[in-house]
Amino acid sequence: MKHFLDIIFKPIREQKVLFWFLILMSCVVIPVMCYATGAFPKPFVFAPPIFDCYLLTVLAYFLRRIHLSWLVWIACILLLGGEVFSILCYQSPYSMTVLQLILETNGREATEFLKGHGVAGQLASATGITFGAIFISWLLFKSSSKRTSSPLRGTPPNLWREFLGAALLLLSASCQGYSYFRLYQAYTAEVTTTIAENKYMPLRNSPFIRFFYGHALNVVSTKELAKLEATVERTEVDSCSYRSPIILFLLGESFNKYHSPLYNSKARQTTPNLCRLKEQGNLIVFDDAVSPYNVTSKTLRYMFSTYYPGCGRAWVDCTLFPAVFRKAGYDVWFITNQFAGEANNRDHHGHAGGTIFNQKELRQQQFTYMNPEATKYDMDLLADLPLADELAAKPSLLIFHMMGQHEDYRERYPKAFNHFTADSVQNDFTDDNGRQIVAEYDNATLYNDAVVAKLLEKYAEKDVVAIYMPDHGEEVYDWRNSCYRTNSDQMTPEIARYQYEIPMLFYVSDSFKTNHPDLLADIVAAQHKSFISTMLPFALFHLAGITHADYKPELDILSPLYDEECPRIIREDVDYDELMGKKEE
Repeated sequence: MKHFLDIIFKPIREQKVLFWFLILMSCVVIPVMCYATGAFPKPFVFAPPIFDCYLLTVLAYFLRRIHLSWLVWIACILLLGGEVFSILCYQSPYSMTVLQLILETNGREATEFLKGHGVAGQLASATGITFGAIFISWLLFKSSSKRTSSPLRGTPPNLWREFLGAALLLLSASCQGYSYFRLYQAYTAEVTTTIAENKYMPLRNSPFIRFFYGHALNVVSTKELAKLEATVERTEVDSCSYRSPIILFLLGESFNKYHSPLYNSKARQTTPNLCRLKEQGNLIVFDDAVSPYNVTSKTLRYMFSTYYPGCGRAWVDCTLFPAVFRKAGYDVWFITNQFAGEANNRDHHGHAGGTIFNQKELRQQQFTYMNPEATKYDMDLLADLPLADELAAKPSLLIFHMMGQHEDYRERYPKAFNHFTADSVQNDFTDDNGRQIVAEYDNATLYNDAVVAKLLEKYAEKDVVAIYMPDHGEEVYDWRNSCYRTNSDQMTPEIARYQYEIPMLFYVSDSFKTNHPDLLADIVAAQHKSFISTMLPFALFHLAGITHADYKPELDILSPLYDEECPRIIREDVDYDELMGKKEE
């Protein structure tokens, strides 16, 4: 028995510092940081992942014979340090969402992110914590080597400690074995909707399990594309009246509506053009819209699909609304500043929002035209727009996708729009650096307003109706010392308000008001109804007069049959109206 235990613990004796580093980070540092930030993975299991640490130690032990144990060290430092950074930056350990944010970020966005305010400090903190844990592990080894200890510390061993260590390894192996089996099921699954359910999840008590489970979800989501392509190909349109000959969908980015006087009377004037259009009667402001997610790829995945929670089908079994418009006889123009061009597409992982736009077959099924290249500023992208007469020559749907107020905010506007300064910001939740970020965000909002107004002006003389909404909101030191978006497991009304609530605006040209008083009445009647952007396709079908199998009038906010009691589920697990106290007891 003693010989057997010596064999089991020999890798630990040979790789003491690595083993204690793994134990310290995965069983102490990261759980404590999760507790401090409320960033618990769901469900968070407090079974120490000792077996994971042991397997990595064994791997390093065998690789040392060919002088490659350093590969394990590098992988562990990056993986564990990366999760510490994720907790500091996103208030979340590894998850599908965090990995999506990493994998879907192209080179341009990554560069801007690393140059962003506070990121260098968070990166330095994560690096310091990680290498501090290595130093502490080295000290533990040095101090333990001076006295008689267990095989987990050095030699000579005490038999009872060997038995205790073996028992802990066996107990941890039984827990982690279940997780390994679930990981195998995740990687071999066909759709994400099943493996994302709690009963199919591994015990996410380990940084390594969390990382690979999040990666598995992203890998499986890529497999879904073939099924989605077949679904889109089968799409049929029953009829189309073309009652709105030109429909514009302006898709913004990271718009906190409380930074605009359209929604907050105390806000600084960041949207003068939109406010002017409202006063002229051309802009109808919807005041109760939310996004299902605070991540671009997830939001667009459902915003462009006829899928909705409770429909009884997987996402890949529901069609995409641009493809419906094409089959109905509309020209569909897609001008995007985030997913344009093959080079940009290569920067994106398969699950990113860009996939449904850049994957060749899906792109051909959805769009008549897509711009070839992105531009530094959104205003420059207007050069890719069709002329007004060209757009009016045939029923047309124009989708204009902006960078909007995407971080890094100071990269979103030219110097001419550097209007607000930190000195003019009154904010008690942050310091001078934070007030500078607020000023930059408001400047980006001001520039976004100019871009939207310029685009609408281009088609103002035509029979046009437009919808403007962003993918999600953005937190900009609005109620605490925090910026951007977070992925804490603890959803609060404040997080929902600033990160999930979104502006929703309808623009109607003078010609549209004259020619379509019925549709104008539908829009005005709906402006105070509750809405979630998952339902966008149904409102667009209403404007076009399209009927097909996926159209549901109870999900069409412009229809008299619209169901205002339909649950608005955000982040897949939170009823927004219940959270905000809007539901009657």
